[in-house]
Amino acid sequence: MAVATSGNASAGHRAPTRRRWLLAGAALLLLAGCDTAADPAPHDGAGSAASRTPSASPAPPAGTAVPDAAPAANFCAVPQPASWRRALRSDRLTQRAGEILVVHAVGADGGTAVLDDRTGDERTVVFRRDGHSTRVLRLAHPDTDQLYGAAFDGRYLVFSVSHNPNDLSAWTLYGWDSVAGGRPRRLAGNAVDAAGNPVPSPLLYPVVAGGVAAWTAGRPDGSTALHRYTFATGADEVVRAGHPGAPFLFEGDLVWPESPRPDALTRLHAVRLADGAPARLPATLAAVRGPAFIVGTGSGVAAWVSADVRTLYVWRPGWRAPVRVRHVSTGRNVQWVRAAGPLVTWDDGTAQFAADLRTGAFTKLTPRYGYTEASGDALAVGYAPAAKGEATAAPSLVRVSELAPLPTCH
Repeated sequence: MAVATSGNASAGHRAPTRRRWLLAGAALLLLAGCDTAADPAPHDGAGSAASRTPSASPAPPAGTAVPDAAPAANFCAVPQPASWRRALRSDRLTQRAGEILVVHAVGADGGTAVLDDRTGDERTVVFRRDGHSTRVLRLAHPDTDQLYGAAFDGRYLVFSVSHNPNDLSAWTLYGWDSVAGGRPRRLAGNAVDAAGNPVPSPLLYPVVAGGVAAWTAGRPDGSTALHRYTFATGADEVVRAGHPGAPFLFEGDLVWPESPRPDALTRLHAVRLADGAPARLPATLAAVRGPAFIVGTGSGVAAWVSADVRTLYVWRPGWRAPVRVRHVSTGRNVQWVRAAGPLVTWDDGTAQFAADLRTGAFTKLTPRYGYTEASGDALAVGYAPAAKGEATAAPSLVRVSELAPLPTCH
């Protein structure tokens, strides 16, 4: 998953107004509390058409391995290969007339997606695996409720529903067992202050792996708490109280940003997700300061954006130092980073892009705007309408292992 430590307005960006809200809060969350131009690629690519750690997943498919040797810095732009265009066009999710599907999470198997499904006056959280759909939750107030953050570990789904398009502090968090089915379980809801108003929280993007979920929530005293919830027992424990930001997963660890004092850039901290015990971060990650967006994967890749939101870095254990993937010009931002296998994706405010760690090249994924979600062997790509008033194209869900490496251009 991508964490803003500082997602889409219109159907071509995530759920309506979501990215606009998040951009407004990104700068504030760079300072996450204390302890007590993007030059577009020259080719249009895709035509008109979150990283999360899985639980009990098989070995990564061939073709998704991240190279042991670090690629050269400053990746170069290449046209989107014809094989990628065919995959993105052919692997569209089925979308009925009048229906709008927005992907909020993908399963590491490459065939699972968690969707916000809006049809007419109804809005539903849908779990889709290998072409079969399950309605998980019908949202009671479709004009104001929307699926927000979601994560899936191979069995368990956690997702948040925001209740006010003008105030992300009002939310409910749910958990759902895809094996047992039935109704989702309410895991948490926003706290309120003395006047009964929702208290602010970090952006509510939960994570889950191996049947253990985590999220950060605001408290009435102005602090935040990082929760760790075990589906098998129903136990909810606070593993960090103070001012932790939204968490992400790196290998088997639960990692979060927090600043050591007011107005200081955030630093990363970690516990083991499995039991909540303290964990030591690799020195490279421990040295990261104030990442605007950061993701990690179960296979040990981390990607983050500098505090000024202009430079994208990537690193994995065994590399001597982080590699600078992309630096954008003044007036553009690198944001909403995702990672799956050897691919790292991002949004620069004009379109979606993907970098290939195998070759040191990047390409444009969407003609304009859009979004991505990624995990394991899965990459979902969402599209903006080709023109104002036109229908939104169905999102693509492709397996990373079926995408050939981008051409080498250094």
